[in-house]
Amino acid sequence: MSLNSKTFVFFLLIFFITFLSFEKIKLSWEVAKLHQNHENLQVEYNKFKDHNLKLVTQYHSENSIGIIEKQSKEVLGMLKKKPITITNNEEGK
Repeated sequence: MSLNSKTFVFFLLIFFITFLSFEKIKLSWEVAKLHQNHENLQVEYNKFKDHNLKLVTQYHSENSIGIIEKQSKEVLGMLKKKPITITNNEEGK
């Protein structure tokens, strides 16, 4: 091999090593960014779960039978009707 071809191969290898080093740095940065995004999404997910639990609890407490009866008595002025007693007056049979 001549000196010219050895020099060319040497610079070609240096170029590839430099290119691959930059690619490694870029990929490392992207992986770090994705890990950070994943952590942020986990925090958001936990916040949404907590908020959802609070809303479901609030929904069930506001729609409970006791609250509905209380509001109907206070706001609408409704009264609870007493049950009618049914008696059986069939003595002859």
